[in-house]
Amino acid sequence: MQIFHRWLTLTGILVYYLPMLKISEYFDGKLYPGRTVIEGVTADGKLFMAYMLQGRSVNSRNRKLVKTESSIDACPIDESLVQNRDLIIYKALVEDEGHIWLTNGDQSVSIMNSPSTLEGVMERTYENDGPIFTPRIGTVIRREDLSSEFFIIKKNGDETERRIWHYPAINGVSHIIHTYMEDENLTSFTSSPIMAETPCDMDACLEELSSLLANDNTVSLLVRIGDEEKIINLKEGA
Repeated sequence: MQIFHRWLTLTGILVYYLPMLKISEYFDGKLYPGRTVIEGVTADGKLFMAYMLQGRSVNSRNRKLVKTESSIDACPIDESLVQNRDLIIYKALVEDEGHIWLTNGDQSVSIMNSPSTLEGVMERTYENDGPIFTPRIGTVIRREDLSSEFFIIKKNGDETERRIWHYPAINGVSHIIHTYMEDENLTSFTSSPIMAETPCDMDACLEELSSLLANDNTVSLLVRIGDEEKIINLKEGA
């Protein structure tokens, strides 16, 4: 499939063609991409978001996603097994009348409470879980036009590297960012967010993500398309 993808530049709008990956094609063979944020717009103009929790340790797998009145939280399944509480328990999704924040840590709330995404990102650093130093990732969606800002905050040598990408809403297009590259050292994500084709509905989305749902490292999955929302917790009761 070919589709127009627009990039805003300092001099105007550059329009060009790119081949579109399916989400399933991108994740094919990936066993541990880590926590993953996907966001975009369906072909008929609905907001699409997905958040995946993954884990290998007992502590990381001892989690579930829980919907509250104002957020979707990463919570422990068994309180007695919790370690590094600040990294395990957080609000993954928070929202107000103007924006939605979807991230892999407590930066959802701190960036929400900042004057801008840039200022919020500049106030934070990567997770204190050495020697891995997991990056903080996420997206901020503007409800008015469904445009988004993806970001990553990661360790780069002795410095903290921060990147923000701005995307206009384009029907049928989503972007993917996750914490780790596919290597034994769990290297932080090194690419720009990956462009992919947005699933058309919930059933199509779950089909696209079926290989990840079958992956033993996957802990929980949140999917929202328009007003429809689904949370799947794979380790609860296991």
